[in-house]
Amino acid sequence: MSEELYARQHATYRTTHESIIIAANKLMAEQGFRAMNMIELASEAEVSRATLYNHFRDKSEVFMAFVETEIERIATLALIAQSRADALYMISREISGHPGLRRALETDGELIASALSIRDSQIWVDIYSELAKIFATDVIGVGMIVRWLLGQVTSPLSDEHSRQQADRLATTL
Repeated sequence: MSEELYARQHATYRTTHESIIIAANKLMAEQGFRAMNMIELASEAEVSRATLYNHFRDKSEVFMAFVETEIERIATLALIAQSRADALYMISREISGHPGLRRALETDGELIASALSIRDSQIWVDIYSELAKIFATDVIGVGMIVRWLLGQVTSPLSDEHSRQQADRLATTL
């Protein structure tokens, strides 16, 4: 197989994968994770069901891929922030303003509670790793950040309060 053909196939795979994640984000924001189904997801992503199932075995895999994508997206934004306080503030605003997460809190509370309580899952490993890299801090610092961010998930603050708390937390790191 030529390198050009492989590169084209890989690009198509990546584009399809991204389309599915974008569609999942939209559907989760509109109706919540549990209400979303694979048939609607395929339709929204404009892919066949066979293509969808070639990428993801079930909704749980879609959810995990979505979360991983969001972790990468938010971490990238935080890495280019001008300061630790700006990075903390940006992360908190991205989390508290996320339409899919907001809908999940309203409709899929048990899913969120389960995801937040499984500390040895790959999601937590990724979150801790990214936060340690962004803030160049130890486990204690990452723990403080995670606890603050969990508060942002369950009870988002106003922009002003979020900025004030981000500034305070940044000075203690």
